Amino acid sequence: MTRIAAAALALALAACGGASDPEQELRALIEAAADAAEARDTGFFRGLIAESYRDSRGNDREQLINYIRGYFLLHQQIEVVTRVTEVTLEGADAARVVVQAGMAGRRAGQSVLGGLDGDLYRIELELAGGSGEWQVIGARWERGLGGSE
Repeated sequence: MTRIAAAALALALAACGGASDPEQELRALIEAAADAAEARDTGFFRGLIAESYRDSRGNDREQLINYIRGYFLLHQQIEVVTRVTEVTLEGADAARVVVQAGMAGRRAGQSVLGGLDGDLYRIELELAGGSGEWQVIGARWERGLGGSE
């Protein structure tokens, strides 16, 4: 089963109700987000990011979506590797997830060696909703080696 199919199945099962494991639901959501980034699927992120989104840099939802859209337009091929290092549930409808992400993108019209951008990030997400309705309401990210992005 592909990663996309596995993530979609996990999210579909979580959305069906029944006994769900919020931590597994959140981990599946991170996998689905990585797959959507590789597919350059802006629509996925429009659904994932809450209308009330604000981050530590003062960005709102539309600014973040425009940043994502710009990255997708600039890079014709994107590879993402993630590792969830922490999931903290704060009640039934709030959570904090810390993700280590390696991202590499090849710029449109560039050779593999000349147009490759890559970096490591530590991403801290604040989510609300619960039970298959998780949305990102805030985020903080920094380069993996300590620099801010």
